[in-house]
Amino acid sequence: MADRLTELQDAINLQAENLCNAIGVIQQVAQPSFFSDFNWASRAAKPEYQAFLQGQPPDDIGRNFAVVIAATARQLDALIGSLPEEEASTELQRSAVQRLIEDYRAEGWKLARVTARLDSRLTEVRRFLTAIAQTQLTTQSLESEVYREFYGN
Repeated sequence: MADRLTELQDAINLQAENLCNAIGVIQQVAQPSFFSDFNWASRAAKPEYQAFLQGQPPDDIGRNFAVVIAATARQLDALIGSLPEEEASTELQRSAVQRLIEDYRAEGWKLARVTARLDSRLTEVRRFLTAIAQTQLTTQSLESEVYREFYGN
């Protein structure tokens, strides 16, 4: 599904690019409209504009863009048609929600069991830490006594 959506997004981007390029070419090949407020004569005098106009007849440019845009539109239509069209009925949605609730309860039960086990292990670890601390205190006390008896302080 994700691959089809990615392909669809790529086709949409390609169509947008085709349309933008077509508009740009239309702007370049359009005959200047002489309004008193605009200076369109300067564009017609540019050598790049003249070379562009002489490179291809305007009819070919329009036809080429029309073919590319139509082909991309057909590709988009095919991609959209290949996407699943399943509309969920109320009963289907209800059963899906029921499954989710059951899964939620089962996972909650598992979590409660794991939490109880971890609590008992935590209690055990605390008991061991208390025993270790008591042993360390006893060891330090014994070391102090041995040191005093040996060195006489």
